[in-house]
Amino acid sequence: MNARSNKRRICRRFHGRFHGEVRWRSAEEDAWLNAVAIGREFGSADYHRFEQLDGYAFDVFGDMALAQQWMSRPHPALDGMTPNDCARNDRDLQRALDLLAELKRNAVVTSASKPIPTDGNHAW
Repeated sequence: MNARSNKRRICRRFHGRFHGEVRWRSAEEDAWLNAVAIGREFGSADYHRFEQLDGYAFDVFGDMALAQQWMSRPHPALDGMTPNDCARNDRDLQRALDLLAELKRNAVVTSASKPIPTDGNHAW
């Protein structure tokens, strides 16, 4: 068999793998590459809402672990939904953001209403 016929034989055998629907990837690899992004994953439909909720919650709590803990618990002001559930649509997201703004206002009012210690042991 000469080189030219050998090349033709190889091209016929592997033609579909390079030019058609047959790929070198496994079915598992295809499944991973074609998976739809959900939740906080970049590219998901809800990503920008989760990002906004995360930012507001971090601003209020000052710690992402506390913010995540708060966002994963149901709240009566949100009709028993978690703030994470509220990030699925714009209307409910606004309710969660309003609740965070109220929490922040209450925290500022509470800290501003504390009396200044007069015993001389000031931290400032």
